[in-house]
Amino acid sequence: MKKYIRIMLTAASDQIFRIKSLLARLFLLIIMLFVFNLFWNIIGSEKIDSNISAVNFIWYLLLGAVLQFGRPEGLHRQIEGEVRSGDIAYRMMRPVSFIGYKCCESLGTFCVRLPILLFVGAALITFLTDGALPDQIQALPIIIVLLFGSMFLLSLGTVFVGLSALYLQDSLPLFWLVQKGEYILGGLFFPLTFYPDELFRFALATPFGSAGYNVTSLIYRYTPEQAITATLSLGFWISIMLGIDYLLFFILKRKVSVNGG
Repeated sequence: MKKYIRIMLTAASDQIFRIKSLLARLFLLIIMLFVFNLFWNIIGSEKIDSNISAVNFIWYLLLGAVLQFGRPEGLHRQIEGEVRSGDIAYRMMRPVSFIGYKCCESLGTFCVRLPILLFVGAALITFLTDGALPDQIQALPIIIVLLFGSMFLLSLGTVFVGLSALYLQDSLPLFWLVQKGEYILGGLFFPLTFYPDELFRFALATPFGSAGYNVTSLIYRYTPEQAITATLSLGFWISIMLGIDYLLFFILKRKVSVNGG
C-alpha cells in the first residue's frame, strides 16, 4: 500500500510542472459554466425537471466538469505506446501492479486538480447566482469522496483503451467511443432525467451513468439511500473493469513471455 501512496504523491507533485495544462482546463471550465448558465436562463422556464433549478443545474454541471477536467491527459496514448514499443515488459518486472500504477497516477493528479477546479468553479457560480446554493449542498463532502471512486472507474476504462492496442491497430477510435459515452451516457452536459425513459434506463445500466450522473446528481437529490446506491454501483463496475483489465494484461503478459520479452 505504501508503494501506491508514493506513486500518488509523485503524480501529485508532478502537477507543479503542468501549470499550463491546469490553466487551460480552468479556462475551459469557466467558459463552460458561463455558457450553460446563459443556456439555462433561456430554457429553465420550461421546467424539464422540477427537481432541477438553475442553481442545481449549474452545480451539477460543475461536478461533472471537475471529474472530466481533473483527470490526466494522454493516459491511453502512454499505455498504447508502452504496449507497441515493448516497454511494458519492463513494467512487469516492477514490484507493483501495472494497472494499479496507472490508476494511482490518475488519482494523484486528481487530488491536486479537484480542489482547484472546484474552488474556482464554485466561486464563479456563487457570483453568477448571487450566492444561491444547491438544494443538497450538505452532501458535497460525500460527493467529493465518491468522485474519487468515479475517477478510479474512469481510469480503469482508460487503461482498457490503452491495453486494447494489443488487438487494435489504433486505439484512438475506441478512446473516442468511450469518451463520448462518458459525455452522453454519463450525463456530463445534462442530467439523465432530461433523456427519454428508454435512454435514461440504458444510461443508468452502464458504467458511465454510475461514474457520472449517479454521483454528481446527489448535489440536488441526495438521500442516504441514493448515496448507498451510487456507492454500490461504483463498486460493481470497478470490480467488472478490474477483471477485464487484468484479463487483458494477463493475455499481454503471456504474449510477451512467448515472444521472449
